[in-house]
Amino acid sequence: MDLIPTDDQQQIIDLAADFIINELPLSRLFDAHYDADKARLQRQSMAQLGWMGIGLAEDGGGVGMTVVEEAFILREIGRVIGPTAIIPAILAAKLAHEAGLNGLRDALLSGEGGAALAVAEAPLSATADGVNGTARIYNVQDAQAVLAIVGDEALLLDASAAGLQELPWLDAFTPVARRDLAGLSVLARVPAAATVHNGLLLTAAYLTGLAEGAVAMVQEYAGIRETFGRKIGAYQAVRHPIAEGAARSEHAKSLLYVAALALRDGRDDVALQLSSAKVVAHRAATRNADINIQLHGGIGITNDLPAHHFMKRALMLAPWFGGRKPLLDALLDEPLLTI
Repeated sequence: MDLIPTDDQQQIIDLAADFIINELPLSRLFDAHYDADKARLQRQSMAQLGWMGIGLAEDGGGVGMTVVEEAFILREIGRVIGPTAIIPAILAAKLAHEAGLNGLRDALLSGEGGAALAVAEAPLSATADGVNGTARIYNVQDAQAVLAIVGDEALLLDASAAGLQELPWLDAFTPVARRDLAGLSVLARVPAAATVHNGLLLTAAYLTGLAEGAVAMVQEYAGIRETFGRKIGAYQAVRHPIAEGAARSEHAKSLLYVAALALRDGRDDVALQLSSAKVVAHRAATRNADINIQLHGGIGITNDLPAHHFMKRALMLAPWFGGRKPLLDALLDEPLLTI
């Protein structure tokens, strides 16, 4: 299994990085609130680049690439704490295409509409007409559909008449609502495995980017900040945590690439690889966010720096498509295969 991107894949990574650095600088986070108009423009800009459908077949209006290229894009978005709304949008577009909902699919691919993700607070139950149970619904602004995983099914629910009311939330840039899903009509219902696997990969990719972005931020600071006439990066107490953070990021990236290839190639151990990638990426993201805050000193926890946003975003993504404990429990039952 070759974990080195091809020349074409590296070009995709480089182009994505250039766009994201220009369009989504970390300085935008000083605004400290969600702007629906800006979010819509960001979504449409990413849609114009084909990112919403990069892994969707060309006959469905997509770019015709694979989940590997999706992971590359999400990793770059994570590095700058970019919008998480792209994750449910990618998944919902595929699900809509599979269900023959071409109008919804095209709206998602063009960025004209968005998709939200429902994360259950307790196990949801499916009925003939819909879903019973309460969930937190992420990225509710402009959502035309809500993606929900209910048992072994993935459902698209109609968000147009949902009456979703936003709640105060840890992450100021992600609008979140909480409601009982009963009453939301079902637009599509398909087996959940493919959607969950894809969601795990995209979330792991985003978290890997968060881990790398947090280390990059503190590394840059260590080369600028001086104490006692020396750059703080010269001190072992600073240099060693940064090196450990870089190693965690590399570990997460390697597992991410393995998981992406396993999903693309339909390997028998795909569930193991995806769960491992999510668990390790989340650990790397939270620990690297912590050292970023700590090594910035007193200003690390203030709104004068975006350091705290790395931690908030990592914590928000923890339950997406499976929290740490369920994933680790599942890993105990997975057989190990030789790569």
